[in-house]
Amino acid sequence: MSEEILRAIVELLAIVAKEDEVTADERASIQNFLEDNLTQDSSIRFLSLFDELTANAHSPGDEAAHISEICMRINQEQTSQQKIIIILNLIIVINADGRISERENELLYLISDHLNIDKRLTDLIKAFVIFQERSKISSRNLMIVDDGNYQIPEKCQRIIRPEFDGFILILRIPNEEVYLAKYVGEHNPVLNEIPMRTNRIYNLASGSSIKFESSDPLYHSEIVNRFRSIAAEHHLTFVADQVSFKFKNGNIGLRNINIQEEGGQLIALMGGSGAGKSTLLNVLNGNDKPSEGSVRVNGVDIHVSPKKIDGVIGYVPQDDLLIEELTVFDNLYYAAKLCFKDLSGDEISELVNKTLESLGLYETRHLKVGSPLEKTISGGQRKRLNIGLELLREPSLLYVDEPTSGLSSRDSENIMDLLKELSLKGKMVFVVIHQPSEDIFKMFDKLIVLDVGGYQVYYGNPIEGISYFKQIVKMVDQSRTANPEQIFNIIESKVINEFGNFTKERKTSPEQWYAHFKEKIKLPKIKETDVIPHKTLHLPSHLKQLGIFTIRDLKSKLSNKQYLLINLLEAPILALLLAFIIRYMPEDTTTYHFSENLNIPVFFFMSVIVSLFMGLTVSAEEIIKDRKILKREAFLHLSRSSYLYSKLIILFSISAFQTATYLALGHWILEIKGMFLPFWLVLFSTSCFANLLGLNISAAFKSAVTVYILIPLLVIPQLILSGVVVNFDKLNPSITTEDKVPMIGEVMASRWAFEALAVHQFKSNAFNAMFYPQDKQMAESEFKTVYTFPRLEDDLEYIHHNIAGASEEEREIIAYKLTTLRNELNKELSKIGYDKFPQVDQLTLSNWSDELFDDTKEFLGKLVTYYNLRFKKANSTKQSKLKELTSSPEQRQVFNELKQDHHNEAVAQLVKNVATAHRILEHNNELVQKLYPIYHDPEFPDHVLDVRAQFYQPQKHFAGMYIDTLYFNVTVIWLMSIFLFVALYFDWLKKIVN
Repeated sequence: MSEEILRAIVELLAIVAKEDEVTADERASIQNFLEDNLTQDSSIRFLSLFDELTANAHSPGDEAAHISEICMRINQEQTSQQKIIIILNLIIVINADGRISERENELLYLISDHLNIDKRLTDLIKAFVIFQERSKISSRNLMIVDDGNYQIPEKCQRIIRPEFDGFILILRIPNEEVYLAKYVGEHNPVLNEIPMRTNRIYNLASGSSIKFESSDPLYHSEIVNRFRSIAAEHHLTFVADQVSFKFKNGNIGLRNINIQEEGGQLIALMGGSGAGKSTLLNVLNGNDKPSEGSVRVNGVDIHVSPKKIDGVIGYVPQDDLLIEELTVFDNLYYAAKLCFKDLSGDEISELVNKTLESLGLYETRHLKVGSPLEKTISGGQRKRLNIGLELLREPSLLYVDEPTSGLSSRDSENIMDLLKELSLKGKMVFVVIHQPSEDIFKMFDKLIVLDVGGYQVYYGNPIEGISYFKQIVKMVDQSRTANPEQIFNIIESKVINEFGNFTKERKTSPEQWYAHFKEKIKLPKIKETDVIPHKTLHLPSHLKQLGIFTIRDLKSKLSNKQYLLINLLEAPILALLLAFIIRYMPEDTTTYHFSENLNIPVFFFMSVIVSLFMGLTVSAEEIIKDRKILKREAFLHLSRSSYLYSKLIILFSISAFQTATYLALGHWILEIKGMFLPFWLVLFSTSCFANLLGLNISAAFKSAVTVYILIPLLVIPQLILSGVVVNFDKLNPSITTEDKVPMIGEVMASRWAFEALAVHQFKSNAFNAMFYPQDKQMAESEFKTVYTFPRLEDDLEYIHHNIAGASEEEREIIAYKLTTLRNELNKELSKIGYDKFPQVDQLTLSNWSDELFDDTKEFLGKLVTYYNLRFKKANSTKQSKLKELTSSPEQRQVFNELKQDHHNEAVAQLVKNVATAHRILEHNNELVQKLYPIYHDPEFPDHVLDVRAQFYQPQKHFAGMYIDTLYFNVTVIWLMSIFLFVALYFDWLKKIVN
């Protein structure tokens, strides 16, 4: 209390006291008030001020104005509870002489009116001071403490203390949580170490205790709980019965913890480092399952039947649960939306504003929360806002981990005031706290102290706890101070060696403290109720949660201007740089033509890598930064799938925009025409795959630094095994295959994406699409007649000339060649009919003859003729089209421009694989075509679901169907993405890492 306010109070007391002359009793009551609140010197000084003020007279008009001015000063600094104490002291002063005059009564109500104190409260206090007017006191606001032998009014609260001579009257001031006490008797009990005088009024502040000579002490919390009226369905019981916990490594974290409490308690969990405070909190709130024992809320084991108490428990971890990009209001608003499905937007806004007012955060509601390093609101405000996430729904049982850590003493007191207020509403609040101040320590109703190894070494009243430990070690100082640090100084005190230095050995081990606990502490016993506590959590449907998560995430991203700017500009800037650099023109030309740009395959490849990179970077931190929030939302049983889908909606939207802007600018600079939509489909799919890959590593690892170190490890294999940087035919022989893309390449999204781009660009551009069917038939015929059949004829001649008198080794070679010949001829017969050469099955060592040789050679000749005719037919059709398209100079110009704008020679060379050194290979008794893969469909898959093929083939086989490479490859990328989503949902990578 400031000196200015104290002076204002003394002025009010003086005005009231001098109305009928200041009596000795009135002056004595003023002196008592000053001595109770001030040091001796200050009380003497203010008593002199009182004497001076009562000596000066004021006219009634001046007096009223003076009272108004004084009350205005008091209203600016004092709380309603403090103003009630002022009214109390005014009544004590004017009643000191045993009577209250009409003028004194008039001034009393004038002052209470100016202090905004309801007349009914003034009447209530006056009736308590002047007990002859006790009829004005409602019995529900009155409590009597006695030995049980007195007759008390109906509905009046009663606390019995056996062998207590006399009685204590306790008055509750409704809605203000102010408690006043008056003792009547001869053997004075002790209130906070001060003997209570008969008929004197005392304020029972939080943490107060009344001690009797031969009965148990009476604590503030017991008084409050007796006054509190809790509806049956809100009644709360909590039991932790013989709870033990063992870590996975075998270490014991908790040993036989016992707690039994009813609602309305603020309970402190304290202990030194490694004592198991956080472990106990996590076991009590249901996060960790005990190795032994049970934790029951209203008879329900929270680890066996957690769904029965959904919404009953709240948890505020030590870490921030705030979304830094959102405002103070929005953080609470979206938390409320996820908790109350039945409330409208306006009702939620009203609830949030009311909560912000109770938190003292209303003025900061439009400020962005910011990070701890870039503060927008203070640390104390952040803590209050974190607690506000749970205060929104006021759970019956709340667990709070280190709420005052790192805060100033004032901020700490504000936080604890909030929690105390919640307990006063009948809730139960467990708080893990480290070295609280004396004022905070007094707020707690119960204290649980743990020692190293998870031993419970104290359970009871906090103030009594200090005396408990002092008595055990027989300390000379038995004063009931409320410095909690003394507890740990005693518990952890060290042995002193012969040189007077502290050793590492403790005087009293945890086991010894636990033995004292079992011997001296009487554990409370409560009657458990079987009524399920009131649930304050009403979750919206999964679909509605999806909408809330999406809007919340979108709003947080839109508010982060730097994040937004980078993601909007990253793709076009990369497209601009890349396309400008690779816009190649031959030296002898001055005009750029798409067809002559040799770097177009490079653009395709880099586009795939850019899509992968952008998709990874935009998603790599998404779950890491939400990790703490996810813990709370998992505690509330919010839908994990809704959260993940919301992430995908936002990330896929960003990827759609990025790939679209990248392609729009890149295609415009490089003059790639008619390919925007299919190319966007490929790059968008690739980026979505990368989004899911990024989400998986974000969920699996704890540090953003680790994730960004991992990105190169994910991108580089995609780069090397795409089939572009290193040809699949030139990989390590142990991982490559001759006839198909190696399996290690099949699991790379970059391989499917690049192939889709290159194949579609070549065969589906506006120019090549006109001739692709004919070119394909001609290329097939050419390869057969130039490479396949000559190779088979050579093998046939080798067989015919070497089979007679061949050695065993030569016969193996001949048998192999016969199998290859038979396989290749079967391929041809499957197309033209097996009746054309029924002797094919006789091509074996045992059936070989000169006649079979002649028949086979003749059939190979017919095949050459057949494919020559196919070539000529296709060529004729193509020439007819060319003649039609170039019949006039104008048409020839349009034709040439169409070719320059759509056909690219570098892409053509790539997909035709004309640079390969081996145009035909033999592998597993089959001839493998390496030349013209773009014109060669997959043949004879290993099984019906075999989808593997050579690189750049125009179609893929699946279940008897042939699917265009573009759509098949995009489907494969999405199947890989779906697999990654399943892995993300079930946290497979996280489990592997752990």
